[in-house]
Amino acid sequence: MNNSWIIEQTKINVAQWDSAMENAYPEVKEWNKDPYKYYNQVCEKCNFLESVKIVDWEKYLVEDAKIIDMGSGGGWLSAYLSKFDLVKSIIALDTSKNYLYKIMPDVIKIMDGQVNKIQPIEGLFAPLLLDDGSLDMVVASAALHHADNLELVLKEIRSKLKEGGILVILNETPSGQLRYIARLLLAFAKILKNTMLLKYKRLSPEISSSGFKYDPYLGDRSYPIWFWKEAIRLSGFELIELIDSELSTVKGIKNQSLKHFVCKAI
Repeated sequence: MNNSWIIEQTKINVAQWDSAMENAYPEVKEWNKDPYKYYNQVCEKCNFLESVKIVDWEKYLVEDAKIIDMGSGGGWLSAYLSKFDLVKSIIALDTSKNYLYKIMPDVIKIMDGQVNKIQPIEGLFAPLLLDDGSLDMVVASAALHHADNLELVLKEIRSKLKEGGILVILNETPSGQLRYIARLLLAFAKILKNTMLLKYKRLSPEISSSGFKYDPYLGDRSYPIWFWKEAIRLSGFELIELIDSELSTVKGIKNQSLKHFVCKAI
């Protein structure tokens, strides 16, 4: 037996995303296995793709751009960006083998993407095993709110970007201050009630001054908009554009609008 388990343990932990999602939300099981149903869910029933089209990509891309798509999922964003002539290569980074190797190839075909530009890599947000200053752009759609430590991940991204490189944080739903406080109070009330009633919860929301983990199964975190801005600033970026798509996550359902942060490495 190998005296070091760390590599194998890491592989096992990284591969847990698919089972965690399906156990917590059984309704996703069907479209999570079928590329066409996945595409329909993410790009037709939801506004993720439509909101991304609002960004003026030609304004921020450079010639022969090298990009990493953080938390790429089934690769729809990588496929979309691969069609730009300025883009040379895209690393599609995700923890899910299912998304990378079973869903993504067909999604790229559905979207007429350029598969030769896209390299799938199974991995974590940090550390990024790339040379410092090797990337022109980093994109992340509805992904960075899964980070255990937002500032740490942003600083890791900054180290891999060239000076003046661009980070585009896409499809996040940051709360205003009052709405965020209201969510914290409601969650705290539920936690307090369960504690007082001695009601056992295997997992429950987590509240702190550095983020609210509202989904303990998938690690979804909520931050107020000021927190996003401050984390971006402290990580070596200048926020050059905050775009409100005015589109909700799911079409036909009125909710917080999807927003994009366009940041420049300084």
